[in-house]
Amino acid sequence: MWKPFPKTATWIVISSTLVLGNVACSNGTPDTSSSPQASPVVKSPVTPSPVAQRLPKPVASPPEKQPPIQPDQNYEQAIDIGTGAVTITKSAVSRDDWTLAANQWQQAIKLLKAVPVKSANHSKAQQKLALYQNFLADAKEKSTPPPKTTALGDSSPQFFSIPILGRNGGTPIVEVFFNGTQKFEMLFDTGASGTLITESMAKALRLKPVGIRVVRVADGAAVALPFAFLNSLEVDGRLKRKLEIAIAPPAMPIGLLGQDFFDGYDITIKENVIEFRRR
Repeated sequence: MWKPFPKTATWIVISSTLVLGNVACSNGTPDTSSSPQASPVVKSPVTPSPVAQRLPKPVASPPEKQPPIQPDQNYEQAIDIGTGAVTITKSAVSRDDWTLAANQWQQAIKLLKAVPVKSANHSKAQQKLALYQNFLADAKEKSTPPPKTTALGDSSPQFFSIPILGRNGGTPIVEVFFNGTQKFEMLFDTGASGTLITESMAKALRLKPVGIRVVRVADGAAVALPFAFLNSLEVDGRLKRKLEIAIAPPAMPIGLLGQDFFDGYDITIKENVIEFRRR
């Protein structure tokens, strides 16, 4: 007789074992012992095609060049030359000195004009340029040769100067030409209205008195003095003809150059020179 029970029990045991095995696998770490492991991905180097190898490699374009900023040497040189010109003007006593100063100003102005717009000193250069141009105009005026004198009439240049030879009690001593042939030292006294010469000067010039004039001397006293006429009195282009002059008493050792010679001029008395500019 066929007995089905054992077979059925065996099947249940086998089935239960499979179920328990499945549950154990699902609740724990998966069993990968029988599954193939994933291989890491390794990238192989890409070899360029022969066509790509023949193409030129791209070259980065150079940065755009900015225009170079000009150095400030022009400005610095202009200032140096201008400083030298100022030094010359402070001690200038002749037209040759003023000619030298004018040449210096011209060089400095040329350099200032060459300072580029992009320079940090451009604005300062423009300010100095206007100043130096004024200095140049003044130097040119003072360096201009005096006008040629004629046999008749006075000569009144726009500018003339007299070097100071020394001082007597603070009053400048200058040198003046008389009658175009002789020169004498004179005191330059802005308070003297008329020119006064000594007796020795009158004798050297062979002047003969033509009358008597009452003149007021430095202390305010009125004195009667003989007077005569000079053919000419001249300094640096300024010339006065037929000038009436007084002859001082014998006690006076030096003459006075008065206002009658420089009338019509503004006066600047410097350390070494007296400058006259026509009004």
